Amino acid sequence: MYYTLDKLISYGSILNFVLGERGVGKSFSSKVFCINDYLKRGNQFIYLRRYKEELQLATSSFFKDVQAAGLFEDHAFEVKGGKNLTTFYMDGEIIGYGVALSTSNILKSTAFPAVKTIVFDEFTLDVGVYRYLKSEVIKMLDVIETTFRLRDGRVIFLGNSISIADNPYFNYFNLDLPYNSEFKTFKDGLILVNYIKNLEYRAEKKRTRFGKLIDGTSYGKYAIDN
Repeated sequence: MYYTLDKLISYGSILNFVLGERGVGKSFSSKVFCINDYLKRGNQFIYLRRYKEELQLATSSFFKDVQAAGLFEDHAFEVKGGKNLTTFYMDGEIIGYGVALSTSNILKSTAFPAVKTIVFDEFTLDVGVYRYLKSEVIKMLDVIETTFRLRDGRVIFLGNSISIADNPYFNYFNLDLPYNSEFKTFKDGLILVNYIKNLEYRAEKKRTRFGKLIDGTSYGKYAIDN
């Protein structure tokens, strides 16, 4: 019933934009994928948020939802926060890093030779409430360049279904949503947009008490109907 990254990864794109309703499993599936990628291939990851405050809140309980689901029970997880870099451990070994995009320029001299995946969580914003960073796309491209250098890697952008009209990434690369399907590629497959249409999840959510409360409202159209 919940979202997984399996089909998206099979496209082999560099930039992967995932837009879907809240609670469908975007962040959860990205964590599971990154942990498995380390266990199977030794690949590390970077978890990216826009601001340091967001990063601190998100990383303080980073592995709790995965552990609560009963996954990776034979492994011990730990999160250590630094001034500019958070480090994720599994069984005493580094499996990933947490970085804030707003301060990522200080990492330009830092090497991440084992990082294969960057996950940018909550990349969409309600522009009427929050603001994108100045020259944000350039900052993001700098992070990609710093991380991968000449190596091949992937970036997974996770976002809720807020308007993309003012989204700097969609404007910079001239992207749009695949309204008649789930996936659409751009620039010869280097960019992929995944617009989640999980009808099973939506039906289940509408059956909850909260789902019944918001069904038919403008918030329900956003939170349930995507």
